[in-house]
Amino acid sequence: MAKKSGNDWVKISGYAFLLGILIAIVAGMLGPETIPYTGTLLVVLGAVVGLLGAFGIGSIDKASATEFLVATVALIAVGAAGKTLEGIPTVGLYLSNIVGYIAVFVAPAVVIIAIEAIWNAGSTKL
Repeated sequence: MAKKSGNDWVKISGYAFLLGILIAIVAGMLGPETIPYTGTLLVVLGAVVGLLGAFGIGSIDKASATEFLVATVALIAVGAAGKTLEGIPTVGLYLSNIVGYIAVFVAPAVVIIAIEAIWNAGSTKL
């Protein structure tokens, strides 16, 4: 089997990210029973995205890590207001579900990227 180049890993990470967002949207609109093991699948995809980013071979590189972490904080804040989203006529419940599933997807990636950022900030450079 040929060794993957850095560019191939970035593509794999990007596809995993897009797949996670797509699953979150579909499950949020149609229900989690539409896609078997929705939560587990989202967590695994999020972990893949986070690990590839932490190793420096994914779609979340060092330059975009801060932006990713800040965007996730904003997403979690919106997700915490899920009851408010549910109050929007017709689409509110769907929006609330989608945001919740996106949060499930990005949570493992955020934990991994945040741990890497903390490690880098706290480690002594020799």
